[in-house]
Amino acid sequence: MASIVILRGKAGRPMADGWSRTHHYEITGAARADYQYHNNYTTGMDGDPHPVVAILTLNFSSH
Repeated sequence: MASIVILRGKAGRPMADGWSRTHHYEITGAARADYQYHNNYTTGMDGDPHPVVAILTLNFSSH
């Protein structure tokens, strides 16, 4: 079963305005991913706002 925890402290800080805090997603015994999301990300002034997920780390090793 997967679990998600929002990280606290410096590890959980958003990478910029509009981004979420860091989420730690763990699939028991398989892998872990830290990610942040932005609901209205654009790539420039004329960009179309859309939701984006940024994978910060992927870890396939055990604890």
